[in-house]
Amino acid sequence: MTIAPVAPMPRVWAVMPSYDDIPERALVDVLLDHVDGLVIADDGSNPHVARELERIATQAAVELVRHHQRRGKGAALRTGIAAALRRTPAPEALVLIDADGQHPPAAIPAFVAASSSAELVIGDRFADLAAMPWQRRLANLVSRRVLELATGRSVRDTQSGMRLIRGRALDLPLWGDGYEAESGQLKAALVEGLDVAWVPIPAIYGNERSSFRPIRDSARVLAALIRPVERQAAPSLRAMPPLGSPVDSTVMPAAVRRVP
Repeated sequence: MTIAPVAPMPRVWAVMPSYDDIPERALVDVLLDHVDGLVIADDGSNPHVARELERIATQAAVELVRHHQRRGKGAALRTGIAAALRRTPAPEALVLIDADGQHPPAAIPAFVAASSSAELVIGDRFADLAAMPWQRRLANLVSRRVLELATGRSVRDTQSGMRLIRGRALDLPLWGDGYEAESGQLKAALVEGLDVAWVPIPAIYGNERSSFRPIRDSARVLAALIRPVERQAAPSLRAMPPLGSPVDSTVMPAAVRRVP
């Protein structure tokens, strides 16, 4: 009997944007069990949170990049992705995961498995919609319908921030500084004909502070879904400028070991 060779696991790094959010130590530990490294992108957090993020970067195998002033989630993702893609060897896939505990890092193996046939994998909370605040639930349902009408393709959860990107998805731009960046990239992937997959995850909402502003951010997301896709509007994720003064960031050295 001939046994088919097992495909090697891809090199996967995680990118975690943070604005005044301190990820719990357990979240970081589980995350690092499933990825090769972690970049935290501090989007101008207050001094206390900034110090705690520095402590996490010292105690775990993570790299910390920082905006001196808040620029928005989309901008933080671009800065974090730029840092991750400049690692040697470069990661083959990136997992985007929030710092506030709303995304389960234990689901990462399912995302990696789904990426064997898809270049963009998104967390799907639609089986757990009742757990979402009604404003977020309504915004998600509306954006789903708008995106289906705009692209002619069936979609699921369009606003989940837990994602895996690889292959041609890394050649797409992530334009916009707010939450609209993720929605715009999803639309671009669908228009370009990329394979997109959804992995079920729970909708985790507690008493954590959310920087999502329902009216303003929902309007920006809808505008991104309606706007025509312009490939030249921003550089692809692989072609973003080096870190430094152009993006107003500071790179903290990566820790050399994990502390139990």
